[in-house]
Amino acid sequence: MGAKSFDSHESGIITRSSDESLHARIELFEMSKSYPATDTERERSAGLFLRASLLARFLAVYEIYKRIVSLPGAVFDIGTWRGQTAVLLENFRAILEPLNLDRRIFAFDTFLGYQGFTDQDRATELHRNGTYSVGEDYPELLSRILELHEKSNALGHYRGKHLVVSGDIRETLPELLDEHPELFVSLAFIDLNSVEPTEAVLETLWERIIPNGVVAFWQLTQPKIPGDGMAYVKAVLKLRSHRIERSEIYPGLCFITKVC
Repeated sequence: MGAKSFDSHESGIITRSSDESLHARIELFEMSKSYPATDTERERSAGLFLRASLLARFLAVYEIYKRIVSLPGAVFDIGTWRGQTAVLLENFRAILEPLNLDRRIFAFDTFLGYQGFTDQDRATELHRNGTYSVGEDYPELLSRILELHEKSNALGHYRGKHLVVSGDIRETLPELLDEHPELFVSLAFIDLNSVEPTEAVLETLWERIIPNGVVAFWQLTQPKIPGDGMAYVKAVLKLRSHRIERSEIYPGLCFITKVC
Protein backbone atom coordinates (compact mmCIF):
# COMPACT_ATOMS: atom_id res chain seq x y z
CA MET A 1 0.00 0.00 0.00
CA GLY A 2 1.39 3.41 -0.92
CA ALA A 3 1.50 6.63 1.04
CA LYS A 4 -0.73 8.15 -1.65
CA SER A 5 -3.72 6.72 0.23
CA PHE A 6 -3.67 9.88 2.36
CA ASP A 7 -2.85 12.32 -0.46
CA SER A 8 -6.34 13.83 -0.48
CA HIS A 9 -5.74 15.43 2.92
CA GLU A 10 -3.19 18.13 3.72
CA SER A 11 -1.54 15.97 6.41
CA GLY A 12 -0.28 13.69 3.65
CA ILE A 13 0.90 16.54 1.42
CA ILE A 14 1.96 19.49 3.59
CA THR A 15 4.19 17.34 5.75
CA ARG A 16 7.79 16.90 6.80
CA SER A 17 7.29 13.16 7.27
CA SER A 18 9.32 10.70 5.23
CA ASP A 19 7.67 8.18 2.94
CA GLU A 20 8.56 5.52 5.51
CA SER A 21 6.72 7.45 8.20
CA LEU A 22 3.66 7.93 5.99
CA HIS A 23 3.63 4.21 5.17
CA ALA A 24 3.77 3.40 8.89
CA ARG A 25 0.85 5.76 9.53
CA ILE A 26 -1.23 3.99 6.89
CA GLU A 27 -0.33 0.55 8.22
CA LEU A 28 -1.36 1.55 11.74
CA PHE A 29 -4.68 2.83 10.43
CA GLU A 30 -5.32 -0.40 8.51
CA MET A 31 -4.45 -2.47 11.58
CA SER A 32 -6.93 -0.46 13.66
CA LYS A 33 -9.76 -1.61 11.37
CA SER A 34 -8.97 -5.31 11.73
CA TYR A 35 -7.51 -5.49 15.24
CA PRO A 36 -8.41 -8.90 16.76
CA ALA A 37 -10.44 -7.98 19.84
CA THR A 38 -13.99 -7.77 21.04
CA ASP A 39 -15.87 -4.54 20.35
CA THR A 40 -15.53 -3.55 24.01
CA GLU A 41 -11.80 -4.18 24.02
CA ARG A 42 -11.34 -2.41 20.68
CA GLU A 43 -13.23 0.65 21.93
CA ARG A 44 -10.93 0.85 24.95
CA SER A 45 -7.75 0.29 22.93
CA ALA A 46 -7.78 3.31 20.62
CA GLY A 47 -4.43 4.41 22.06
CA LEU A 48 -2.73 1.47 20.36
CA PHE A 49 -3.12 3.22 17.03
CA LEU A 50 -2.97 6.89 18.02
CA ARG A 51 0.21 8.23 16.41
CA ALA A 52 2.36 10.74 18.26
CA SER A 53 1.69 13.75 16.02
CA LEU A 54 -2.07 13.38 16.43
CA LEU A 55 -1.70 12.81 20.15
CA ALA A 56 0.37 16.01 20.31
CA ARG A 57 -2.49 17.87 18.64
CA PHE A 58 -4.91 16.60 21.28
CA LEU A 59 -2.54 17.51 24.10
CA ALA A 60 -2.09 21.00 22.67
CA VAL A 61 -5.84 21.59 22.89
CA TYR A 62 -5.63 20.41 26.51
CA GLU A 63 -2.66 22.72 27.12
CA ILE A 64 -4.67 25.73 25.96
CA TYR A 65 -7.92 24.71 27.65
CA LYS A 66 -6.13 24.62 31.01
CA ARG A 67 -5.46 28.34 30.61
CA ILE A 68 -9.15 29.25 30.71
CA VAL A 69 -10.49 26.91 33.41
CA SER A 70 -10.58 29.76 35.94
CA LEU A 71 -12.18 32.15 33.43
CA PRO A 72 -15.89 32.53 32.66
CA GLY A 73 -17.18 32.63 29.12
CA ALA A 74 -18.02 30.49 26.12
CA VAL A 75 -15.65 28.48 23.93
CA PHE A 76 -15.79 28.90 20.15
CA ASP A 77 -14.44 26.51 17.51
CA ILE A 78 -14.56 28.54 14.30
CA GLY A 79 -13.92 26.43 11.21
CA THR A 80 -14.72 23.23 13.07
CA TRP A 81 -14.83 21.08 9.88
CA ARG A 82 -15.67 17.57 11.18
CA GLY A 83 -15.77 18.82 14.78
CA GLN A 84 -12.83 16.98 16.29
CA THR A 85 -11.60 20.04 18.19
CA ALA A 86 -15.12 20.74 19.45
CA VAL A 87 -15.35 17.16 20.76
CA LEU A 88 -11.96 17.50 22.45
CA LEU A 89 -13.13 20.73 24.07
CA GLU A 90 -16.24 19.01 25.44
CA ASN A 91 -14.18 16.18 26.86
CA PHE A 92 -11.57 18.47 28.40
CA ARG A 93 -14.44 20.48 29.87
CA ALA A 94 -15.74 17.30 31.48
CA ILE A 95 -12.28 16.37 32.79
CA LEU A 96 -11.07 19.76 33.99
CA GLU A 97 -14.29 21.42 35.16
CA PRO A 98 -17.09 18.84 35.35
CA LEU A 99 -19.19 21.04 37.64
CA ASN A 100 -19.08 24.05 35.32
CA LEU A 101 -22.39 23.50 33.57
CA ASP A 102 -22.41 27.09 32.27
CA ARG A 103 -19.47 26.58 29.91
CA ARG A 104 -20.96 26.51 26.42
CA ILE A 105 -19.17 25.29 23.30
CA PHE A 106 -20.08 26.69 19.87
CA ALA A 107 -18.91 24.97 16.67
CA PHE A 108 -19.05 27.14 13.53
CA ASP A 109 -18.62 26.11 9.89
CA THR A 110 -20.22 26.40 6.48
CA PHE A 111 -19.96 22.58 6.31
CA LEU A 112 -19.94 23.15 2.54
CA GLY A 113 -16.24 23.99 2.36
CA TYR A 114 -14.09 27.08 2.66
CA GLN A 115 -15.59 30.43 1.72
CA GLY A 116 -14.05 33.86 1.29
CA PHE A 117 -10.91 33.12 -0.71
CA THR A 118 -9.94 36.13 -2.86
CA ASP A 119 -6.97 37.14 -5.00
CA GLN A 120 -4.96 37.99 -1.89
CA ASP A 121 -5.13 34.37 -0.72
CA ARG A 122 -2.75 31.85 -2.20
CA ALA A 123 -5.41 29.34 -3.12
CA THR A 124 -4.38 25.76 -3.86
CA GLU A 125 -6.24 22.61 -4.84
CA LEU A 126 -6.47 21.81 -1.12
CA HIS A 127 -7.31 25.30 0.12
CA ARG A 128 -9.81 27.24 -1.99
CA ASN A 129 -13.52 27.98 -1.96
CA GLY A 130 -15.47 24.74 -1.61
CA THR A 131 -12.75 22.38 -0.41
CA TYR A 132 -13.24 20.41 2.82
CA SER A 133 -17.00 20.18 2.36
CA VAL A 134 -18.65 17.58 4.58
CA GLY A 135 -22.21 18.04 3.31
CA GLU A 136 -25.27 20.00 4.33
CA ASP A 137 -26.49 17.21 6.65
CA TYR A 138 -23.29 17.13 8.68
CA PRO A 139 -24.32 19.74 11.32
CA GLU A 140 -27.04 17.35 12.54
CA LEU A 141 -24.53 14.49 12.77
CA LEU A 142 -21.99 16.62 14.65
CA SER A 143 -24.69 17.79 17.06
CA ARG A 144 -25.52 14.15 17.78
CA ILE A 145 -21.85 13.23 18.30
CA LEU A 146 -21.42 16.10 20.76
CA GLU A 147 -24.62 15.08 22.56
CA LEU A 148 -23.39 11.50 22.94
CA HIS A 149 -20.07 12.66 24.37
CA GLU A 150 -21.95 14.93 26.74
CA LYS A 151 -24.17 12.05 27.85
CA SER A 152 -21.20 9.79 28.53
CA ASN A 153 -19.36 12.44 30.58
CA ALA A 154 -19.85 13.43 34.21
CA LEU A 155 -23.25 15.01 34.91
CA GLY A 156 -24.27 14.01 31.41
CA HIS A 157 -27.95 14.37 32.28
CA TYR A 158 -27.43 18.15 32.19
CA ARG A 159 -27.36 18.71 28.45
CA GLY A 160 -27.51 21.57 25.98
CA LYS A 161 -23.98 22.87 26.49
CA HIS A 162 -23.24 22.83 22.75
CA LEU A 163 -24.47 24.59 19.65
CA VAL A 164 -23.47 23.81 16.07
CA VAL A 165 -23.81 26.92 13.88
CA SER A 166 -23.98 26.42 10.11
CA GLY A 167 -23.25 29.14 7.57
CA ASP A 168 -20.74 31.78 6.55
CA ILE A 169 -19.02 32.99 9.73
CA ARG A 170 -19.10 36.57 8.47
CA GLU A 171 -22.89 36.38 8.82
CA THR A 172 -23.46 33.83 11.58
CA LEU A 173 -21.06 35.30 14.14
CA PRO A 174 -22.53 38.86 14.15
CA GLU A 175 -26.03 37.35 14.22
CA LEU A 176 -25.20 35.17 17.22
CA LEU A 177 -23.59 38.03 19.14
CA ASP A 178 -26.54 40.31 18.37
CA GLU A 179 -28.96 37.67 19.63
CA HIS A 180 -26.88 37.14 22.79
CA PRO A 181 -25.55 40.50 24.00
CA GLU A 182 -24.73 38.84 27.32
CA LEU A 183 -22.34 36.35 25.67
CA PHE A 184 -18.59 36.71 26.14
CA VAL A 185 -15.78 34.39 25.14
CA SER A 186 -12.84 32.93 27.03
CA LEU A 187 -11.40 30.78 24.22
CA ALA A 188 -11.73 30.74 20.44
CA PHE A 189 -10.03 28.39 18.00
CA ILE A 190 -9.89 29.83 14.47
CA ASP A 191 -9.16 27.68 11.42
CA LEU A 192 -10.50 29.51 8.35
CA ASN A 193 -7.31 29.76 6.27
CA SER A 194 -8.42 32.81 4.27
CA VAL A 195 -7.73 36.46 4.98
CA GLU A 196 -11.11 38.17 4.71
CA PRO A 197 -13.19 35.82 6.91
CA THR A 198 -10.41 35.55 9.51
CA GLU A 199 -9.97 39.32 9.65
CA ALA A 200 -13.75 39.79 9.95
CA VAL A 201 -13.91 37.29 12.81
CA LEU A 202 -11.07 38.95 14.71
CA GLU A 203 -12.59 42.40 14.36
CA THR A 204 -16.06 41.20 15.35
CA LEU A 205 -14.99 38.93 18.19
CA TRP A 206 -12.21 40.88 19.86
CA GLU A 207 -14.47 43.01 22.07
CA ARG A 208 -16.19 39.87 23.37
CA ILE A 209 -12.92 38.19 24.36
CA ILE A 210 -12.52 38.69 28.10
CA PRO A 211 -9.21 39.78 29.72
CA ASN A 212 -6.80 36.81 29.72
CA GLY A 213 -9.01 35.12 27.13
CA VAL A 214 -7.28 33.17 24.37
CA VAL A 215 -7.56 33.07 20.57
CA ALA A 216 -5.77 30.11 18.98
CA PHE A 217 -4.74 29.49 15.36
CA TRP A 218 -3.74 26.17 13.83
CA GLN A 219 -2.06 27.71 10.76
CA LEU A 220 -0.80 31.12 11.91
CA THR A 221 2.82 30.65 10.79
CA GLN A 222 2.25 28.18 7.93
CA PRO A 223 3.72 29.80 4.78
CA LYS A 224 1.77 27.54 2.43
CA ILE A 225 -1.53 28.54 4.10
CA PRO A 226 -0.94 32.23 4.87
CA GLY A 227 -4.50 33.48 5.41
CA ASP A 228 -4.53 33.35 9.23
CA GLY A 229 -1.16 35.06 9.53
CA MET A 230 -2.08 37.80 7.07
CA ALA A 231 -5.35 38.46 8.91
CA TYR A 232 -3.53 38.58 12.25
CA VAL A 233 -1.13 41.20 10.90
CA LYS A 234 -4.01 43.29 9.53
CA ALA A 235 -6.46 42.99 12.42
CA VAL A 236 -4.56 42.29 15.65
CA LEU A 237 -0.84 42.96 15.41
CA LYS A 238 -1.46 46.70 15.48
CA LEU A 239 -3.09 46.28 18.90
CA ARG A 240 -0.89 46.31 21.99
CA SER A 241 -3.43 44.60 24.22
CA HIS A 242 -2.23 41.04 23.65
CA ARG A 243 0.73 38.72 23.78
CA ILE A 244 1.45 35.86 21.39
CA GLU A 245 2.91 32.42 22.12
CA ARG A 246 3.10 29.00 20.54
CA SER A 247 2.20 25.63 22.00
CA GLU A 248 5.04 23.81 23.72
CA ILE A 249 3.62 20.51 22.53
CA TYR A 250 2.43 21.28 18.99
CA PRO A 251 4.52 24.14 17.56
CA GLY A 252 2.12 24.87 14.70
CA LEU A 253 -0.57 25.91 17.17
CA CYS A 254 -0.09 29.57 18.07
CA PHE A 255 -2.29 31.60 20.38
CA ILE A 256 -2.77 35.14 21.55
CA THR A 257 -3.85 36.14 25.03
CA LYS A 258 -5.83 39.34 25.52
CA VAL A 259 -4.33 41.61 28.16
CA CYS A 260 -5.68 44.90 29.45
